[in-house]
Amino acid sequence: MAAANLQYDAPPSVWVSFAKAAKPGAVRLRSGQDIPRLEAHLAPAPASTRTVNKYRKLCGFDANGLLPVTFPHIMAAPLHMAVLTHDAFPLKLLGAVHMRNAVHQYRALHENEPLAVHVAVEGHRPVDKGLEFDLQTRILDTDEQCVWESTSTNLIRDPAKKSGGGSKGWEPPAWDDFAVVDQWKAPGNIGRRYGVVAGDVNPIHMHPLAAKLFGFKRAIAHGMWSFASCVARSGGEAIEGACSLDVSFKRPLFLPGTPELLSWTVGSEQTYLLTNPQRSTLYLEGTIQPAG
Repeated sequence: MAAANLQYDAPPSVWVSFAKAAKPGAVRLRSGQDIPRLEAHLAPAPASTRTVNKYRKLCGFDANGLLPVTFPHIMAAPLHMAVLTHDAFPLKLLGAVHMRNAVHQYRALHENEPLAVHVAVEGHRPVDKGLEFDLQTRILDTDEQCVWESTSTNLIRDPAKKSGGGSKGWEPPAWDDFAVVDQWKAPGNIGRRYGVVAGDVNPIHMHPLAAKLFGFKRAIAHGMWSFASCVARSGGEAIEGACSLDVSFKRPLFLPGTPELLSWTVGSEQTYLLTNPQRSTLYLEGTIQPAG
């Protein structure tokens, strides 16, 4: 049974949630304490056309009448914030880092169709840098069929544990196997621009001074912006219907920056990497796999 089951007819305010997140709170679980199951549900409604169009421009998706395959994460963001700032959630959210994401889209999603959003958080596991937990998101159509789902893994850093890891010591692949898809500029304000559209105004993305409070030398790009930008540039027809995507975030993309996207296809599965132009730092890696 869920410790909280929140029901909404309209998306809750992310600004109210972030105000709650800014209040002092626990960073670590007490001995024997678990993260309870927390759920939130949003009644079916079409996505905001204005938000979809802004998202397309920020990430590079075509205006083809379909929701970008990564857009449902944006639809779910207000519910994510609602459960993660609920009184029953025992950890301090501010400064959390998105580590991994797995997406399964079961059919093309049309931009004007009503869709319901269900999210849940439950459980945790200790890792070298702190504590990880998963957010489960499901998108349902008006027939209550699941048409899209994802698992987002997030890290709450433990200040007592040393940071590091990521792509440090990363062994580059055989570059001849990879084709350069694109290289572009990530401006210093992309965190603020994307954050407003996506409803994710985590301070590590918004301003360099705020990011320094959480141990980063400058503001960093949203992982989901980097992920969506890679998928938009390399996914092609594979992301217009049923497909599976995954991504692992390795190192922060500091802003401003110049990411370079590379890809390698074997059969129907495409592997992609986002690196710096010198290919000495791996920001993220993932795969794109059409269904069937």
